[in-house]
Amino acid sequence: MTLDDIDNLLDLMAKEAADKGDDAFLPAAISMSTDSYFRLPLGAARCTNIIHGIRYRGVQILVARAREDKVINRAEDDGRGEPYFELEPKAS
Repeated sequence: MTLDDIDNLLDLMAKEAADKGDDAFLPAAISMSTDSYFRLPLGAARCTNIIHGIRYRGVQILVARAREDKVINRAEDDGRGEPYFELEPKAS
């Protein structure tokens, strides 16, 4: 999954949540395999602090060798991406 793929999914989820008026459809976490995570451009994601973990555009990135690459909404997240923050705008 590329950064463009992630941005597209985040924006689609945000639009769907706005259209439905339901925050459960907002992005909650980005699940990535270790290999995919290390292919991201350096500095794209940042560790905000030890409690909030690695984030991209305010969304938590969950990284593990066996993870499937996908973006998870809040309804299917089971709280793994908490605390949830507002989706930050895409960097130019």
